[in-house]
Amino acid sequence: MRNKSWCGWTVWHWRRNPTGWILTSVLLAISLSESVRGAEITCPDECSCKSTFDPAEGSMVRVTCSRGDMHIVPVDYIDRSAHVIIISAPPGHPNFLTIGPIFTQPTPFANLLELHIVNSNVPSIGQYSFWGLQNLRLINLTHNNLTSIGADNFRGLLNLTDLYLDHNNIEQMASETFRHLTSLKALNLANNRISTLVPRLFRMLAKLSFLDLSENPLADLNPEVFKDVQHLRVFKCRRCLLRRINTQIYHLVPHLEELDLGENQFKYLTSDEFISLKKLKKLKLDGNQLSVVVDNMFGRNQELRVLTLARNRLALLAPAALTNLTALVHLDISHNKIDRFHLQTFAPVVDSLKTINFGGNNLPLNEIAIVLQILPEIHGVGLANLSIQELPPNFFIYNEHLVALDISWNKLTTFPYKLLSKTKFLQRLDISHNKLQTLNEQDLQRLEAIAEVNLYKNHWHCDQCGAVTMLLYMATTVLNGTIRQLKCYSPMRLHGTNFGELSFDRLDPCPTTHEAQMSVIAGLMLLCVAVLAAVAAALFCTRRRAAHYYTNEEKRREREHEHPDELLGHTELGSVATIHAPYQLVSKGS
Repeated sequence: MRNKSWCGWTVWHWRRNPTGWILTSVLLAISLSESVRGAEITCPDECSCKSTFDPAEGSMVRVTCSRGDMHIVPVDYIDRSAHVIIISAPPGHPNFLTIGPIFTQPTPFANLLELHIVNSNVPSIGQYSFWGLQNLRLINLTHNNLTSIGADNFRGLLNLTDLYLDHNNIEQMASETFRHLTSLKALNLANNRISTLVPRLFRMLAKLSFLDLSENPLADLNPEVFKDVQHLRVFKCRRCLLRRINTQIYHLVPHLEELDLGENQFKYLTSDEFISLKKLKKLKLDGNQLSVVVDNMFGRNQELRVLTLARNRLALLAPAALTNLTALVHLDISHNKIDRFHLQTFAPVVDSLKTINFGGNNLPLNEIAIVLQILPEIHGVGLANLSIQELPPNFFIYNEHLVALDISWNKLTTFPYKLLSKTKFLQRLDISHNKLQTLNEQDLQRLEAIAEVNLYKNHWHCDQCGAVTMLLYMATTVLNGTIRQLKCYSPMRLHGTNFGELSFDRLDPCPTTHEAQMSVIAGLMLLCVAVLAAVAAALFCTRRRAAHYYTNEEKRREREHEHPDELLGHTELGSVATIHAPYQLVSKGS
């Protein structure tokens, strides 16, 4: 009744004086906000503290200590009402901290929701370090020197949902290490030194949905380990030295939606490799040694949206390699050895595919153009590292919805204005690492309409012919930041100079027509001089050899007249026999 009476009074007051009611409400909100902001917060000198308002959590006290060079956590001076504590260090100024029950004694941080201690050279976690922090949901201990962890390290954390232990030196973990973390949903153990996963390691982690074991020298995965995490949604094991995976693991985690096995040592995958993962949406197999993708390999993965096969040894995609992938949105086949396509390969993804990366293959442009003709709904195309010198103006004639284009690391010498004038919806263009020397006004006007442009690492020529228009656009258009960071390639005296440091006075003048002609003539003259010098040297050598021969011949004849017997004595036996043999035959015949 009391609540109803109060509600009735508010409605009555609102009807009689709506303006006053609005003003009262605003003043009340301001006073509440000021009371939150004005509350005194105890804060250490080396940290910064502030109170914020979160619609979901309410008032939040955040403490950040990020200067580095800390040896003790100043817990005595941190407000006990803190909800988030972040202790980090910049590069070159790491912390050297130890963790014990400092957040629980003598008075626990009862409101603490998140604790981040990173880049602080923490060697270990003491027993019962977090006992009493029942509201703690996230612990982040990345980039430290942890070598081992045990179950008692996490006792009392019944509500913890996220645990990040990546980028440490953890080598081993015992069974049931995480048994007290029954609410855990995300566990990151990447970039450690774990070589073996013992059975029942993840016991009691029935709610775990995210597991990252990347950058550990595992070499093999024991299916027994995954019996306790059957609700896993995301599993990553990138750079784990894996040569194969026991497919029994996939039967144990049938709800998997994202699987990252990139940069391992897989050479071959069977056609039924992923048959159990019917809910898979994202699959990364890049950086392996696959030489073929067989027919129907993904035939049961009809929900797959992202497929990455980059940096393998693929020479060809089988005609039925993408069968049933009618939901596929992104396909990356870059940096393989593909030189041709079967058109029927792309038939299942004609209506769904939005981005495709061809870069770094042995593909001629006509092969790519044929594929793009049957993919009219494509939004993003990667053509990097294809040694392209020129793109035909009608290359994207069937792809009017193109939004992103990567043509970096090619050999383009002129800006493809005619090509890009037909891609009216383009918003991202990467044309870096080519051989462009200048951009004219027409090119720059086209670039103005593109939101993200990368022009770095081209052969920009900084003279009054090549750079003036670009400098003018740098000062007057939205391309200011883009052009300002470009570096001159020539002339040599300006090599490496940022466009932002240039002025008209620093630019070399344009070479006149007469100067250009004289340069050509001078070049031809130098070439003629070089040819004449080579001919003269050849004649000189020839005459010298001839003179040497005649001189020696004359000396030899003189010796024959003076000492014929000596010369005959020095003659080889075979030659003497040859000379006298006819005479001997004649004497016998007579």
